[in-house]
Amino acid sequence: MMSLSRLRTDFQFAIVVSFGLVAVLGIVPFAIYRFTQGEWLIAGMDTAVAASLLACVAYAWYGGNVERAGLLLAIFASSGGVAAAMLLGWLGLLWMYPLLLANFLLISRGRALVASTLAIGWLVIDGRMFDSDLHRLSFLATAAVVCANAWIFAQRTARQREKLEALAEHDPLTGVNNRRAMEHELLLAIETHQRNFGAYGLAVLDLDHFKRINDRYGHEAGDATLLAFTALVERSIRKLDRFFRIGGEEFVLLLPGVNADGLAMLCEHLRARVAEELRYHDDIVTVSIGTALLRNGDDTASWLMRADEALYRAKSAGRNRVEAESRLATQSSAGVEPGESSLAR
Repeated sequence: MMSLSRLRTDFQFAIVVSFGLVAVLGIVPFAIYRFTQGEWLIAGMDTAVAASLLACVAYAWYGGNVERAGLLLAIFASSGGVAAAMLLGWLGLLWMYPLLLANFLLISRGRALVASTLAIGWLVIDGRMFDSDLHRLSFLATAAVVCANAWIFAQRTARQREKLEALAEHDPLTGVNNRRAMEHELLLAIETHQRNFGAYGLAVLDLDHFKRINDRYGHEAGDATLLAFTALVERSIRKLDRFFRIGGEEFVLLLPGVNADGLAMLCEHLRARVAEELRYHDDIVTVSIGTALLRNGDDTASWLMRADEALYRAKSAGRNRVEAESRLATQSSAGVEPGESSLAR
């Protein structure tokens, strides 16, 4: 289920899975046909290539490194294309054109150029599938044109994708990642945890009585407060932590490599800094935080739900505090005294 969701959010993962499956569906009928015709060598080669591609897809699907899966796909596909051309002649050579295009989608442009150049060079030098030097030069020219166009297309596509991803995954006000980016990162964290039991903590942060700032000073003041809060959090967290704004005054922190005590310590430190440093005019601004550790069997919804429930307890218990998912593990602090600010109550 998580990999199905990832198909919608991870472009490269979707390319790897789609290419692998389409290539297998294209090769298998030929393998079956050649088995029925007694062409055992070519049928065996088709089967080996299809099995290799399917193994790469399975590796990516079950949490393997997507870049490595794409590289393996490109190597197996290019090698199979070269072998097909050498065994089948011009019929096999036809497979090289879609494979050259695929290289520039599966791997980086530099690696794709190296892989494609090696495959084209091998075939041109070997030459057994060409009837004449004219045929050899024609293949070289057309293959070079395909690679040049694939390079341009991959370059422009990468730039457009980067721009679209930046717009789609970043909050326009604060510049931090948004809910869409959070869902993707949580899926990756869950998949990593399932593979090697990596530890992850989640914290849901909500500014206390934020509506009063907007009502008293206007929405520009609210925006300024959110920007100041975002900057403070980014100064307070570690480089490996991930910070998201998921709506209004609600934020989420994804904290890798923490246990219950570490998660509580990091969040308590952040809560204290906000209470000490964040102001709007003479008013103190505080934050309530709910935390949850990633457990076996969690999906994004269940993990977030436990952190949200902890946040609700923090709000109910007086705000300006940290609450863990279990009451026994709660790490809280005293709230601001009533006389300090009406916004902190």
